[in-house]
Amino acid sequence: MKKNFEQQIDAIVAETQQLLSDPQRAAQAAMPGQAYFLSQNKILALPRDNGYSRYPYGQNGFNFWVYASGYMHSNEGLFSHFLRAAEGQEPNIAFFMGLPKDNGRFSVVPLMPVPQSCYEADHEKTTRFTVFSTSAAYFITQTDGLQTALRVLVTPDRAVCFSLEARNLTDKPRSFFLSSYLNPFLRHQIFETGEDRWFKEVRVLPPGPKQGELGSFLVQVNEDKDRLTSVSYYGVVRRGLTLDAGSKLTAHEETASRYQYVGGTRGSLHTASPLAAGTFGKPRHVCAFTETGIAGDILKLELAPSSRARLDIAFTHTDDAALAQQQAQQPIVLDKIEDDLDQLDQADTSRHIPLTASVGPATGSIKTDVFNPFFEHLKRQVEFCSLIKGYIQLSPNSLIGIRDVFQALEGLAFWRPDATRAKMLEALGYTAPDGRCFRQYSLPSAAGQVGRMDLRQFIDQGVWVISTITTYIRVTGDWAFLDEACGYYEIVDEERGQVNPSDKQGSVLEHMIKIMDYMLSKRDHDLTGCLRAMYGDWNDALDGLGVSQDPARPYGSGVSVMATLQLYQNCQEMIELLSGQDKLKAKYPARISQYRDDAKELEQGLKKYAIVQDSQGEKRIVHGWGDKRSYLVGGFKDPDGKARDGLTSNAFWVLSGLHGKDTAMGRTILDAFGRLDSKYGLKTFEPYFAEDAPGVGRIRKLPGGTAENAAPYVHATTFAVMALFQMGRAEEAWQQLEKILPFTDIHENLSHSPFVMPNAYGYNPEKFIDGQNMNDWQTGSSNVVLKTLIRYVFGFEPTLDGLWVQPAAWLPFESFKFQARYRGCDVEITLQNKGKGKRSFIVDGQPHEATPDPLLGTDKLWIANGSLGQDTLRVSVTQ
Repeated sequence: MKKNFEQQIDAIVAETQQLLSDPQRAAQAAMPGQAYFLSQNKILALPRDNGYSRYPYGQNGFNFWVYASGYMHSNEGLFSHFLRAAEGQEPNIAFFMGLPKDNGRFSVVPLMPVPQSCYEADHEKTTRFTVFSTSAAYFITQTDGLQTALRVLVTPDRAVCFSLEARNLTDKPRSFFLSSYLNPFLRHQIFETGEDRWFKEVRVLPPGPKQGELGSFLVQVNEDKDRLTSVSYYGVVRRGLTLDAGSKLTAHEETASRYQYVGGTRGSLHTASPLAAGTFGKPRHVCAFTETGIAGDILKLELAPSSRARLDIAFTHTDDAALAQQQAQQPIVLDKIEDDLDQLDQADTSRHIPLTASVGPATGSIKTDVFNPFFEHLKRQVEFCSLIKGYIQLSPNSLIGIRDVFQALEGLAFWRPDATRAKMLEALGYTAPDGRCFRQYSLPSAAGQVGRMDLRQFIDQGVWVISTITTYIRVTGDWAFLDEACGYYEIVDEERGQVNPSDKQGSVLEHMIKIMDYMLSKRDHDLTGCLRAMYGDWNDALDGLGVSQDPARPYGSGVSVMATLQLYQNCQEMIELLSGQDKLKAKYPARISQYRDDAKELEQGLKKYAIVQDSQGEKRIVHGWGDKRSYLVGGFKDPDGKARDGLTSNAFWVLSGLHGKDTAMGRTILDAFGRLDSKYGLKTFEPYFAEDAPGVGRIRKLPGGTAENAAPYVHATTFAVMALFQMGRAEEAWQQLEKILPFTDIHENLSHSPFVMPNAYGYNPEKFIDGQNMNDWQTGSSNVVLKTLIRYVFGFEPTLDGLWVQPAAWLPFESFKFQARYRGCDVEITLQNKGKGKRSFIVDGQPHEATPDPLLGTDKLWIANGSLGQDTLRVSVTQ
């Protein structure tokens, strides 16, 4: 049943108080970083000073970030609605309450943890906490007999709605003020310059006929797109106040001037003296050119005993001046906000219901009350990474990565195939006619313009495209996708990243064939037959292998073993696809034969050159080598003279299928994993590359024990976890999973959100680094963890011909229930661990014979496509 705003707040406060008053219950729901899971997958975040938790709101690439600290910022691609403030800087969105003092001034209480106010010293007993749902964020503040609750949400039509409730918890009337501060940006930039204020104007508008006492603010920002095109963007800030009987608004002030709000050029929100005085003075209802315009107010209220006041603020933006003026006159309709929130909740549930999982009682550091909601947020993290529009990291080079988005889409395909299909078509369009995938692309900011491109020749881009499309067709059976048409871009200037749309088009399958041709042409045909590194591979920090010894050649013959293994896997995938339908098999017999020959040559090159051996007979799989194989990396003597292990080449020896074909290197791989193991999981390299390490590129500039340089770079670690499952080492795989899952007990120093996957964990005691993580949300580790859970933990493994049901041989929980969609059929897999020792399968009430799998070390069940005659299929596994 839908709850109104007041009921939502009452329920959140009651549940939070109940949880924190029950230490045993709190321990079961606790995560690092002062965070807990509440009911319905909500997240409780208490204030912390060693990091932050955050959640993105919005749809279709519009990202409105809300931090538990109270910081907020938003962008859609390069267009920034509100800029991100660095740690310690004043936020661009803030709310305050002013409590009257005996001397006529006010104690200023921030209604979110930031900004800290120098005028809050009188209220040391103030309690604050933040709650994230998947559709809205809530900030609760309790102090001096008053409670405020700020809800933040982004409606389906992209309005940002702030609903602020103030409640008198006492039996006496209370006087105080509420104040809001919004500083919109509205430009295609991710940083502010000294000139931006010249082209921004903010006006305070009188209230419209249906708006009550509070009018709107109108923000206008002018931006030149090019020499001939100038565009104006408009932000509208509408307000509405609702009071219980017996309460009243006694006065209100508005200002468009940041200086007037904070107290001048030396002031900030931390020291906003006008708030302490309770007045802005002489009103400034227009602000332009000489200073930064903002939307700020002070609303003085008298609240009756046990009553509430509700302030609603809606921010919208448009490039239509007439529409902005019209919006500025419209009242805020409370029922619409609640309906919008209900619609967001329903849409979120609808999007994610096709893929669900829940586990029973668990052992070790896996807590059921944490793992189950974590799975839900992990899905949303993968969805977020799949559908980005760029500039997530708010860096000029943070575009839409081909490798990044296709890896994420491979996970999204399991429950959002339509969205996966559309995004793949978009990304495939950023391919050159010769099959070269761009490293990164950006969407145009206006019609007729071309977005910014990253054309560095990282050789691995195409390998992810082939694998993802193959997985998509395995899951969906959507063979028609291969016939969809998409375009190309012609490279005009390599160095400057300039491209033009091509007049050529091709089907998805034609794109895939061209991509294969491009990658196969970049092999070292003179010696090893392996795939040259060019600018680099997935581990883009190690970008030195492709450097040429010949100044006349941009790239040498240096090789990436990981990318070569992936190309070997792509050959198998293309053979599988082209053999999967009679019409394709008849049309492409030469291609099928070619890919078989290519795979054989790659396998021979890998076995001859990627495996090295010392005088004692010990073997290693190297990471790669430099031009003309003049030095190796990840062998017994790297160019810095050290013996070293690399993680990804070992992992992909398994993931490529080579280990399944010949297990002779299994012991070598496991020994390498053993040497790479650490407190926080498997490291990308060991030992680290010092600053003077030659031949490896920029990785040597990273401190040892951070990111890719001898730390658990979690994306790489997850490749190895998946490999361990494939090798039948399920218990060892879970040991590594427990180390990298952010909610487990070892992550007491976690510095980012504990409910989604991070980028990396650092460990360098000399630099006071011990478990802090590099980033959250936009991480490749999320999709690999999700795919590992789907395919190798819950055992949902689709193929072109049918579905394998193959739960892991070892699990840290007694039972699970998993549901996913396979070719229009909802498949439910349940498992009960009854200690029987032998596994049995029952499908829709009928026992089925199991198939032993010596590699996975367990029995599995085959369900052919022809037996999927109904809308649902229930598989029960006992062991």
